[in-house]
Amino acid sequence: MKFSPAGLAAVGHDLVPPFVVELCLDPKEDVGAQLVTELTFTSVARVLPGRRVSGFAQHQGQQVFAKLFYGKRARRYWQRELAGAARIADAGIKTPQLLDQGATADGTGFVVFFEALSEPQNLRDDNSEDMLAAVQILARLHDANLMQSDVHIFNFLRCSGNYYAIDADGIRPAYLLRQQFLNLAMLLAQRPPLMDGEIDEVWAVYSASRGAYVNRMGSAQMLRKLTLQQRKQRVRRYLKKTQRDCTEFVQHKSFNHNFLCDRQHWHLLQRFMLFAEVMVGEGTPLKLGNSSTVVRVYVEDDQSYIVKRYNLKSFSHRLRRWFKRRPRDAWCNGHHLAFLGISTAKPVALLEQKWGWLRGVCYLVMPDCGERNLAQELATHPQDCHKYVDDTVTVLQSLAAAGLQHGDLKATNFVLAQDRVVLIDYDALRPGAADKDIARFLANWTDYPELHEQWVQALEQRGLYHSG
Repeated sequence: MKFSPAGLAAVGHDLVPPFVVELCLDPKEDVGAQLVTELTFTSVARVLPGRRVSGFAQHQGQQVFAKLFYGKRARRYWQRELAGAARIADAGIKTPQLLDQGATADGTGFVVFFEALSEPQNLRDDNSEDMLAAVQILARLHDANLMQSDVHIFNFLRCSGNYYAIDADGIRPAYLLRQQFLNLAMLLAQRPPLMDGEIDEVWAVYSASRGAYVNRMGSAQMLRKLTLQQRKQRVRRYLKKTQRDCTEFVQHKSFNHNFLCDRQHWHLLQRFMLFAEVMVGEGTPLKLGNSSTVVRVYVEDDQSYIVKRYNLKSFSHRLRRWFKRRPRDAWCNGHHLAFLGISTAKPVALLEQKWGWLRGVCYLVMPDCGERNLAQELATHPQDCHKYVDDTVTVLQSLAAAGLQHGDLKATNFVLAQDRVVLIDYDALRPGAADKDIARFLANWTDYPELHEQWVQALEQRGLYHSG
């Protein structure tokens, strides 16, 4: 299929390769007087609707990595990409070679071709070796008074034993040390809070790469403080994103409802948006309470979900719900936990029925993680406790590291999904110390002395509990 920039903008997120774009390779000359060539995208790495598409492509028999800019500010983003690539190269940092540049045949879009690395590998922020390699590249950028304005681990690649910096569009000048330290903290803030214990090592590598002057001007303690600040900002921005239409989420809003849905589940849950009560009525009841009802519902292809319906018990309860956003808070809490890398059943949809701005019955849709939970499993198979200790304590340790308090750590709220421990029921999540959570968790095992002792030992080993 052949697309113009206007056609790409119309397709939006639903861009499926292969597709062709017609190009002229010298945007400085009159487009009408140039030879038109074809660029065939064979895969898409990322789409920013209305702005950019990037991915592997074929051009005149050569495989390249192409970035195609279109929309109102296409020329500006294209020029920024070219300038950033030149700055990285001038700093002596490995980056894919810039091969060519051009414009679309109609002159409204612009393209940049980079060398297509052979079998490039993304780095992982939970891998210490990968992170330290990225930190060293970032240190070299900072030495050149440059920074990655939107720095993250995927801005660095590993290929044939070498590490590369990519995403030249985000390269900006940074002359102040504080700017550079914040840039490093932004990278570290994207790791799970549980990995903040490695900040001392990260600072040692970073400061050693940059020299004694930087070492005197900063410290690991300073970097830890900046990392916490950056993480709070990232969480705040992400939670706002979960409540609007964007790359990851779909929002469908009308006078009678507000529907938020993970884009990957949108095609399965459109019917639920229209017939929620019918599907809940046809579902399998798991909990029938006054304030909430939990059921398992089935959609096409036998895909099942867990739906929590927030009931309205009375008129006064309805009035309170108009001002309190418990379902919306639960939606945000679930995404907050998942965003921080804490094992949880991340919500996939939220349906708020309303009349104008007045909210009514709401439905929170979660993935179906099965019916096995920690309480049932250990009540019948206490000898299997060792299978779940590490995952469970890691969840508790992650909550503590993030400064969050779950508020209701019943053993039934730890679901065993394919022998992986998953935390559910995050309605009461709030900032707080871990003490109350740990005490509530241990209270699950007061009738099982041997299990209680095993949990105490495991928590003491991780520094979460002190029996003395």
